[in-house]
Amino acid sequence: MNYFFSHFTSSLSFRTLLFLCSLILVFRLCNISEKETSWDVLGYYLPLPATFIYEDPLMENREWIQQVNEKRQLTDTLYQLSSTPDGRPMYFFLLGMAMLFLPFFLLGHGCAFVLDYPMDGFSMPYQVAMVVGGLVYTFVGLYFLRKILLHFFPEKLSSIVLLILVLATNYSHHLTLKNLETVNVLFLFVSILIWNTIQWHKNQRLVNLMGIGISITFMSLVKPSEILILLLPFFFGVYNKATLKEKLKIINQNKNQFFWTILMCILIASPQMSYWYVKTGSLFYDSYINPGVGLDVFSPYVIDSLFSFKKGWFVYTPVMLFSVIGFYFFLKKRREIALSFFLYFIFTSYIIFSWTEWWYGAAFSNRPLITVYPILAVSLGFFLQFLGTKSTAIKVLFTLFISAATLLNQFQWWQLRNGILDPYRMTKEYYLATFLKTSVKEEDRALLSVYRNFDGQHEFTQKDQYNLIATFPIASTTASAGFTLNPTREFSPTFEKSFKTLTNKDHIWVEVLVRYKNQESDPNNLPLVVTHMNRKEGAYGYASSRLAVDSDAATNVIEHKSYYMTPHIRNGKDGLKIYLWNKEKIDIEIQQMVVKIYEHK
Repeated sequence: MNYFFSHFTSSLSFRTLLFLCSLILVFRLCNISEKETSWDVLGYYLPLPATFIYEDPLMENREWIQQVNEKRQLTDTLYQLSSTPDGRPMYFFLLGMAMLFLPFFLLGHGCAFVLDYPMDGFSMPYQVAMVVGGLVYTFVGLYFLRKILLHFFPEKLSSIVLLILVLATNYSHHLTLKNLETVNVLFLFVSILIWNTIQWHKNQRLVNLMGIGISITFMSLVKPSEILILLLPFFFGVYNKATLKEKLKIINQNKNQFFWTILMCILIASPQMSYWYVKTGSLFYDSYINPGVGLDVFSPYVIDSLFSFKKGWFVYTPVMLFSVIGFYFFLKKRREIALSFFLYFIFTSYIIFSWTEWWYGAAFSNRPLITVYPILAVSLGFFLQFLGTKSTAIKVLFTLFISAATLLNQFQWWQLRNGILDPYRMTKEYYLATFLKTSVKEEDRALLSVYRNFDGQHEFTQKDQYNLIATFPIASTTASAGFTLNPTREFSPTFEKSFKTLTNKDHIWVEVLVRYKNQESDPNNLPLVVTHMNRKEGAYGYASSRLAVDSDAATNVIEHKSYYMTPHIRNGKDGLKIYLWNKEKIDIEIQQMVVKIYEHK
């Protein structure tokens, strides 16, 4: 207690930290949802109820989570499950987040028992416990960030950096309302790693090397690309050939410490490797099987990620521009340290910008860059230190800008929470139409990009806003216009064209018209119209609809229409593929099959 009061009275940065943590605590506890463990968070959380409640730790049975989802509506589709090579279900995400959630899941499980709530893993005590866990990780991350800042800067400057980082950036959103997402714990471990890296290079104590190893391991188990964080401790203190040789010498001198640290890292990672081995027969397996998204390292979305009105980092979080500029002063003053920070920032940013879904779902500004905010906090501090040498007029102008940027950030966050800023469909036109607005007109919503739902349903309700631009009849390999499907012919002729040959817009609507003679008594046996995008990694945006059953009594001919809107296209070379799948292998005569392409006016 004496430690607390002595710090409170003597340390401005400590009081600032308490102030920010209090704001976060009150706001977060006043905004707890019944669906905290939904969407991506459901995927991170899934191994815990599977193991401790539903007796399915390996995720062999989809039925229980389907039943839970039908009851609680946590996600539109169960994309949180992947598949083994032989088609069995398995977890899509790695186990890192579940391991970090574990103590708070057990707390929620105990509270559900004591308070007589359903012990199903998803009732309110579990949601509250998870939020508390997220807050704990947030506060620990900020605690270590303060220690890092005080290593470089005095109390006042460290306090200013903390205030700017928390209040003037998208940190506000993603480490409060969204504190169960990965950026929270990644921010935490980057902060822990930086602090322990500084301490190990001072004293070369095993406990600090262990802290580095734990951070690297958990970050990799949360987000595999974060293995790049190795660059920071390895190049810390390295800026030329001589310092590199010295670093290798220090590593060799402490090889026993590295042995025990590596052993501990393997132990932490062993649940994940054991799971992969049991499910796939391999100690390492890529469960992120989704051809619709992935890394395009040869065509990163740098301009979009930084400047677009959809999610541009500098558009929604302009103060971070000064952090990037601050690297110049950081490198100038502390090049022996700054190079390692800069290398990690550059490489991890490049990976973030290379992700094909560069807007990262419902994120506010550029969400994954929050991972590197502990590094950018230091570079921002060096920029502010430089600014302190300038005239009073420049300082006042900068203070006014930071104040305005902070108010804008908080207001736009309010707009997001109140449905004015759209988390998925922002455009430049809509952004400007709603700038600083507290309400939105219905005509302004027409300025948003096209609406895409998440339930896999394709209803072409705005056909009047589109032009028919192409019609493609699908014929069989025979001379006749129609064709037959039978037990030996499971698939129809296939329509396939690359997306870029069909349009230069970001999406199209597709109408598939099929006329056929119905001689089948069971409608569930009829073929499926299958439509999807295709690339070498596989199909994405998959949709299917069974042929209709209504018929003309005189001719017994049915006309079936199905519609499909293309998903976000990963690459213009990806092919639109359409065919009939005679899954039940019945005899059926297809008289006509036509594909029509519609483009927005």
